[in-house]
Amino acid sequence: MTSRKAENLSRKVTPEIINQLEEILGKDNVNTSEMDRMLYSHDLAPLPKEAGIAFNNIPDVVVRPHTVDQVASIVKLAYQNGIAVVPRGASTWGLGGSMPTAAGILLDMSSGMNEVIKLDKENMYVKVQSGCIWKKMMEVCEKEGLLVGSYPSSFPSATVAGWISTSGIGPGGYKYGAAGNSILNLKVVLPDGTVIETGYDNVANNMSGYNLNSLFNGAEGTLGIIVEVTLRVYPKGIIKPLAYNFKNLKEMGVPINKIVNHPSLKPLHIAWSDCYHFENQRKAGIDEHKGIDNLFLVTLQGAEEFVKLEEQEIDKIVAESGGVKMDQHVADHEWEERCYEYRVRKIGIGSIPAEVVVEVQHWAEFVDECYKSFDVMKMDTGGIVGMIADRSTAMFMPYYFKDDETMLGMVAFAFNFYLGNRALLYGGRSLGFGVFFASNLDLVRERNSTELMRDLKTFLDPHDVMNPGHLVCGKTRFGINMDSKLMGVGSVIMQAAKKILPKDKIGMMNKERFHYDHMEEEKIQGRNVTYGDGSQ
Repeated sequence: MTSRKAENLSRKVTPEIINQLEEILGKDNVNTSEMDRMLYSHDLAPLPKEAGIAFNNIPDVVVRPHTVDQVASIVKLAYQNGIAVVPRGASTWGLGGSMPTAAGILLDMSSGMNEVIKLDKENMYVKVQSGCIWKKMMEVCEKEGLLVGSYPSSFPSATVAGWISTSGIGPGGYKYGAAGNSILNLKVVLPDGTVIETGYDNVANNMSGYNLNSLFNGAEGTLGIIVEVTLRVYPKGIIKPLAYNFKNLKEMGVPINKIVNHPSLKPLHIAWSDCYHFENQRKAGIDEHKGIDNLFLVTLQGAEEFVKLEEQEIDKIVAESGGVKMDQHVADHEWEERCYEYRVRKIGIGSIPAEVVVEVQHWAEFVDECYKSFDVMKMDTGGIVGMIADRSTAMFMPYYFKDDETMLGMVAFAFNFYLGNRALLYGGRSLGFGVFFASNLDLVRERNSTELMRDLKTFLDPHDVMNPGHLVCGKTRFGINMDSKLMGVGSVIMQAAKKILPKDKIGMMNKERFHYDHMEEEKIQGRNVTYGDGSQ
């Protein structure tokens, strides 16, 4: 890799650069529309007003590549001129992972690089372009009786490379591991335009040498752009979800620990949803949860005879802890709804999860911490949902309602900081960094390792063009480093402000503002129609 002095780089997208992009991609795939660029300035979460001040978050141009060579040419051009490059999938994450911080060129990878390249049933792998949607890939595999190990809860819309770039945790992860565990090979465009492959399509990368698959897993696009992904697939067998009701959420702690410590049980998925979650579901007009207090969902997968044995053992474990098994249709419904936990956001203008991981052994204790945190921070409680990531790690996603239409809506993020600090006491941490929580890297990782990460970023990307401002290099448009000390002060101020402000009542306010109950009654009445015989 060649280097150039930073002072010789323009870092600006000039008309000449636009012309060169059009030569690479064609005019139809180069977009400078002001409205479109604004739409690409944030991800799933509404953009905090403060972000528009701190960062130059509107890209100068949006491009839609269709081939690896096009991506390589774009990146090389950006590298030579010191222009920021931001890869974007479907932007289903809410931490600003694909939000530009220094304008530049935004690559929409989901528009033109979204196909399944190959499914190899003999060697048990699937190869896709980086912008391929998980649902599309999963459907191709399932038609052949195969299963992708783990996937994001946003699988109906999330892209494969996007989730890998955040080292995601999701359904299937308990049995098959997180995003990175299924990677066989990645094709990556490095910051200078060089194209590399990190592994092999048909065999595991179990040899001496650096594990390059892991290098780009969780890198959030700061080291290169993933353009192709090869993942392991597995025989599907049958999938059977089991649902159990508990009067008290904490009571699930005993069966959870018995299951994770069991030498033979290996469910596909272990998850929970609390009573507040279902209460808010009902308020939102989702009336599928009669008779549920707190739900414990265990999903099994494999050969039918083995699934039956696992079900018998889990039934026994749960019954001993006071759980009551629910009808199969309840379990089936909750499994099908596993990616729609936040339908309840309609009773609040916005709903935000505070994602943290803690040690499984402290599961019941952390339930208490979540409820206490809602009270301390005066939140409008949405509910506590979560899943077991592996035998040692529990992922909690307590969510709350906030009003994105007010300036005070941003203050609600104080809950995320507060809960992340509480998670540290239970061997855990906040989950995800992006741009908004990049400073947390220094809090949850040992100092020498973070320095090594930054050195590696500098070595591979000396011009800091690859998704700058994210993960290891948070910096505002004014050159201020978003380090842990600065963000720590900001976090303390936000938490203090949230504690003295009146308790949030977004759900109650919106129920009155939008008359959800009345609207739901009207919808029900609208379904009660009488059809004629056609003679009318």
